[in-house]
Amino acid sequence: MSFSINRVMAIATNTFKESIRNRVFIGLMFGALVMIFASLIMSEMVVFDQRKRVIQDFGLFFISFAGVLIAITIGVLLVYNELKRKTIYSLLPKPIHRYEFIVGRYVGIFIILFVMALILSGAWFVVMLLRGVPLQPIFIKAVILILGELAIVSAVAILFSSFSSPVLSGIFTFGIYVLGRQVQFIEELLHAQKGLFVSLPSLKPIGQAVASVFPDLSLFDITMEVLLEVHVGWGYVFGALAYALAYVVVFIIAAAVIFQRRDFV
Repeated sequence: MSFSINRVMAIATNTFKESIRNRVFIGLMFGALVMIFASLIMSEMVVFDQRKRVIQDFGLFFISFAGVLIAITIGVLLVYNELKRKTIYSLLPKPIHRYEFIVGRYVGIFIILFVMALILSGAWFVVMLLRGVPLQPIFIKAVILILGELAIVSAVAILFSSFSSPVLSGIFTFGIYVLGRQVQFIEELLHAQKGLFVSLPSLKPIGQAVASVFPDLSLFDITMEVLLEVHVGWGYVFGALAYALAYVVVFIIAAAVIFQRRDFV
């Protein structure tokens, strides 16, 4: 039995349908929409020339933050729910590979994140138009890069959920997300003439390991570039997406290998 796109997409479709009805997803989406539109009110509380920045900053932050929470929550619960409801036992004996199950689940999660990004970015664009901020290509690039970051986070969530409990999977995934956002800062400290690793040289190998192994998620955050109106080329965007794809492939392969060896009896 060879790899089948049809089986993967069937699992992905089922995952999407499950996720779209999930109360956590609905709650996070509603909360993010409220905060994005609330930025209209927030912008009235600052000086006139900073209102545009408040709208842009709030929009990007809540698209990213809601996406991370959805990726972690949905990602760590999917496999667990299959085990809890015992539906995994009826699914796996069918003509389907376990790695197809993992890939299908991941594709389904990414589709739900894509839909989330479309809805929230659409709301963000509406708010900017209401505030008189002209739409620019860099806004689309920023949302695409957020999706690249979420692709990595959801792959990490799938990896941990393939062998750990939901609580630990959520903690580990969020921990990697936080460290990933600090990789660039850690690299700067490693090359600095003073600071943490100079004062405590015993920690330097740990810092080097984190900088070498963990994904650098700061690559996907161009909020400052948006606020300062700095040009970001499509070459950078595609390079960052290729970087994300490489990590996604590694994490999903690892998740598939672990899940393949897992005993459900």
